[in-house]
Amino acid sequence: MNDNKSAPDDKPLDADCLEAFDDVYAYINNELTDPVVLSRIEHHLSHCESCYTRAEMERKINQRIKDSAKPRSPDSLTNKLNDLFDTLE
Repeated sequence: MNDNKSAPDDKPLDADCLEAFDDVYAYINNELTDPVVLSRIEHHLSHCESCYTRAEMERKINQRIKDSAKPRSPDSLTNKLNDLFDTLE
C-alpha cells in the first residue's frame, strides 16, 4: 500500500479519499455499473490503506447484518397457513 494516500485515524481524509468514499458504499454492495468509476474506486482502495480498511469494515458490518437477518414469510403465506390450521381444528 502507498502510505502517501493513507490518513491516520486522527487526521482528516484527503480530497481523493472523500471523492472515493462518495461511491464506496455502492462499490461494496456491488451496485456500481460504470466501469470508469469502478476502476477508480478499485485503484484508490489498492493504494490507500485507510480507505481499504474502512471499506473492509463496512463489508463486514453488511455481512453481519445479512447473516443476522431472519427471513420472513410473506403475509399471504402466513394467512393461508393460519386458515389451513383453523380448518384442522
